[in-house]
Amino acid sequence: MNEYFEPLGEVKHLSEQEIEVLYQRYLAGEKTSDLITEYKIPVAVRSLLKVLPPLLSKELKCPYCDLPMWVKRHARGTPESLRPPFQCVRCEHRIYPQGPYGRHMACSCTTCYKVRQQALAAQVQRDRDELMGQYGARSEPVPYASLGFVQKLTLLAVLEGGKPGADSIAPLDAFTRSESLAPSEAISEELLKKFHETGVLRVDPESDIHAFERAAGCRIRNYLAVRWQPNVALEAGQCSTRDALYRALYKDLSGSVQLAWKSELYSLMFNLAQEESLAYIRVQASEVNFVFGAENRAESVVGQLLQDFSVSQIYYFARVAVKNAAHFYATGNSKGRNHASNTIPGNMLSTAQNALADNWRKSAYRDPRVPQSALHRLLYDVVLKDNGAGFSKSPGVYWREELVPRFFSAPAFGAGMSPSVEVFCRECDSSNIDIRMDKVSLETVCYDCGTVSQFQAIHEVID
Repeated sequence: MNEYFEPLGEVKHLSEQEIEVLYQRYLAGEKTSDLITEYKIPVAVRSLLKVLPPLLSKELKCPYCDLPMWVKRHARGTPESLRPPFQCVRCEHRIYPQGPYGRHMACSCTTCYKVRQQALAAQVQRDRDELMGQYGARSEPVPYASLGFVQKLTLLAVLEGGKPGADSIAPLDAFTRSESLAPSEAISEELLKKFHETGVLRVDPESDIHAFERAAGCRIRNYLAVRWQPNVALEAGQCSTRDALYRALYKDLSGSVQLAWKSELYSLMFNLAQEESLAYIRVQASEVNFVFGAENRAESVVGQLLQDFSVSQIYYFARVAVKNAAHFYATGNSKGRNHASNTIPGNMLSTAQNALADNWRKSAYRDPRVPQSALHRLLYDVVLKDNGAGFSKSPGVYWREELVPRFFSAPAFGAGMSPSVEVFCRECDSSNIDIRMDKVSLETVCYDCGTVSQFQAIHEVID
């Protein structure tokens, strides 16, 4: 017999070889009662497995103790995946049989746990070294004065994911963040990508390696999963800490609204409202199993409606339009789901025109499936100090009747222009417009009716 297990009295008269032959005959299907009689085992024994010693493996050894592994003998007909694991004769280490689809259960002994933790730590260090080699070099910090209004507001939202005293900023998809940066993941990712490309943010080497394409030189695969560090200088050539930059941004944005922000502020208000409205249309369409495809038409209609209606009111128009589209499909009058879905923007516009003509308004509550973004919250709570205005007030009306009188009452063009030069909107004749131009093109943006006009020179003048 082996030195690790003493056989029980019922089988002590049998040699090790006889015990193994007995067990193999049992597995082959011979009757237990016949085997008990033949091997002179007491008749009181009802189960051979209870009196046979454990099976000692001749091939398996514990990798930590260098001692044999043993296993309880399994009953005949037991599937391999349900058989007991091999155990070390000294320690807690186990080797489990192969499970379904070739899977193996990992050993949970103390030594195996330590080995796995060490391997994990080593892999994390290799990942960190790889990211450090790719992104560790520091670039010249971006001057704070060069940041535009939307960049400042976006950066403030991103920095909210950091902890006081630390420069590392949590990823935008971290569970610690309670809201998204922008109304959609695509917009959020594009904002981060621009920050990274312009050097406003740099990759933190502590980032999760799964956010990168390792086979492509650690190229960023998912910007929302990357940890960031700020790379902005409040003072010339000196990269600011996260805390100092956050305080500077908050003080700047929560102060007086600056004339230089006018164009960006106007565009951001409408862009946020438009994206939230479009997201709600998609949510409503999905409820009736429509795949909303009229995105371009919807963008045009929503942009037009925002001049006179709030996002809350557009929610109502969207709900009515989707209900009508679903009825159009259910009655069999449409040519299919896509045809019915494509009627939603036109139906919204028709309902809105009736509301304007008859001077009625109906609002809806904010849908939790279209949550408020961080940019929305900071714009209306911190910059404009008018909580809820982004949902309950029409951006067009709000701009014309409240924001322009409060912040931009001075003429759009004055001191820097000749008194004889006057520029007006081609749609409403308003002079409350901005002009962007280069050598061959000119673009005007009307802050009263929202019209964007573009003009192109026939010939380029050579300097």
